[in-house]
Amino acid sequence: MKRFKGGGEAGTSIAALKCLLAITLESDVENREARISYSALMDLTGLSRPMIARGVKRLEGEGIVEVRRSGHVNVYRIGFSVGDAKWAKVPRARVKKALVDIPNKGEAALAALKIYIELLSMRWNDTREVNVSYDNLRDRVGVQRHRIRPGLDILFSRVLIHVKQVEEEAYLVPGQARNVYSIAGDLRMPS
Repeated sequence: MKRFKGGGEAGTSIAALKCLLAITLESDVENREARISYSALMDLTGLSRPMIARGVKRLEGEGIVEVRRSGHVNVYRIGFSVGDAKWAKVPRARVKKALVDIPNKGEAALAALKIYIELLSMRWNDTREVNVSYDNLRDRVGVQRHRIRPGLDILFSRVLIHVKQVEEEAYLVPGQARNVYSIAGDLRMPS
């Protein structure tokens, strides 16, 4: 996430992360491929055609997505290393509904996308909760500490996460998080 910078690069970074989530939503779990048109990406993300192009180009440049271009519908393959078994569940219906409403510009929107993707990747398979401090989150996603709260506000207002303050003694150790972030939506949790 640190490679997706703010400032003058914020728009392209936001476009790339929104495209990544949209491609993930449409990807087949087995082969990590999605067949999707620019029009469909525009509908899912709320981005313009030029911003989709910039976002996809950025994902390709980072080696995150490979694209096979063919007419109106491209095939996107989420890159991974041989033997890499890591993946994150994305609550499809919830993200599909909320992604278009996340702003396409601004440091808060960029922080929100980076934090959300990081929380998804940090979550253990058998829980929807992630316990992480602001400082740890800042270090993991590469946003300034004062940008975390506005990013979380965007995620909370789009009902992508829930935040609860932990009062249990075990969490009140210095350096431990006081907030627990819960991923909202259907994660097809094991019963």
